[in-house]
Amino acid sequence: MERLESVAWPLAGGVLCAFVVAVLLKDASWPVGFVFAGVSVAGWSLAATPAAGAALGLAAWAFVTGFDVVGSGDLVVSGPSDAARAAVLLGVGALAGAVGMAVRGSAFSEIEPGWPPPPEECAVSAQDAAPVVGGATDAEPRPGTAPHATSTP
Repeated sequence: MERLESVAWPLAGGVLCAFVVAVLLKDASWPVGFVFAGVSVAGWSLAATPAAGAALGLAAWAFVTGFDVVGSGDLVVSGPSDAARAAVLLGVGALAGAVGMAVRGSAFSEIEPGWPPPPEECAVSAQDAAPVVGGATDAEPRPGTAPHATSTP
C-alpha cells in the first residue's frame, strides 16, 4: 500500500494538464480533446495508484465535457454519451494506475547484488536483543565489538 502523499504530485499535475489540454483544444472537435485528455490521464496515472488514476479520469471527463463537448466551460451532462466518455476516462486512469503500480512493484522486488537489504529485512538475532544485566562480568563481548572499558574502584 502506498502512502497518499505519493500520489499528490501526479494527481495535481494530471488535473492541471487535463485542464490545459481541454482549454487549448476547445476550438477543435471534441474527439481530439478527448483523445489528448485520455493520453494525459494515462501518462500521469502511471505514477499514481488506480484510485488516483480514476479520480484523474473523472477530472479530465469534467474538463472535456465542459470545454470540448459543450464549449462554454459549463459542466452539462447530456446522457449516455457523457456516461460513456466518463467510463472510458475512469477506466484509462484506473488501468494505467494499476499498470504503474505493477511496474513499480516489480522494479523494487529485486535487490541488486552488492547492495545491503533494506532495514526492515534485517533480522535481529537473539544475542543482539538480549539485554546485559548491569555489571555482569561473565558476559562475553559480541563479535566485532570492543569490550566496554570498566573501572574498578
